[in-house]
Amino acid sequence: MIKKILIGLGALALVVAAGAAWAHGPGRHLMMKQMIDKRVAEAEDLIQATPDQRAKIEQSKNAIVAALQQGAQARRQEHQDFVALLTTPGLTAQQLHNRVVAHLAQMQDLADKEIIPQLVTVNNMLTRDQLTKLAAKAEEMRQKHMQHKGGFGGPAE
Repeated sequence: MIKKILIGLGALALVVAAGAAWAHGPGRHLMMKQMIDKRVAEAEDLIQATPDQRAKIEQSKNAIVAALQQGAQARRQEHQDFVALLTTPGLTAQQLHNRVVAHLAQMQDLADKEIIPQLVTVNNMLTRDQLTKLAAKAEEMRQKHMQHKGGFGGPAE
C-alpha cells in the first residue's frame, strides 16, 4: 500500500511540476510535455505494459496535460495579480494568507477533479508486479537525486 502511495505521490509531483512549467509561459510547456511523454514511455517500457494498458495510460496522461493547459492562462493572471499585491503599499499578512488559501483551494480542486481520478485509474489497471517495478524505479531515482543533496545547508550530512 505504501508503494502505491509513493508511486501516486511521485506521479502527482511530476504533474504539479508540469503545471508550474506551463505557468511560466510559452515555449517551456513544450519541453515539459516532451519530458512527461518521455518519462511515461520509459515507465511503460519498464513495466512491459500491454497495448491496452499503454492506450489507457496515454489517455490518462493526455487528460491530465489538457487539464493543466486549460488553467495556464488563469495561472499567468494569478501570477500578475500576486506581483501586483506584493508591490502594493501597506501589504498585510492577511492579504498574503488569503492569496495562499485561494491558490491552495484552486490546486486542490484541480487535483481532486482531474489528476487524482486519472492516477487512480492507471494504478488500478496495473498488476502487483508492475507496481513493484515502478516502486523500485522510484526508489532508484530518489537515491540518485539524494547523492548530490545540498541546498542552503550545504552537502549532505
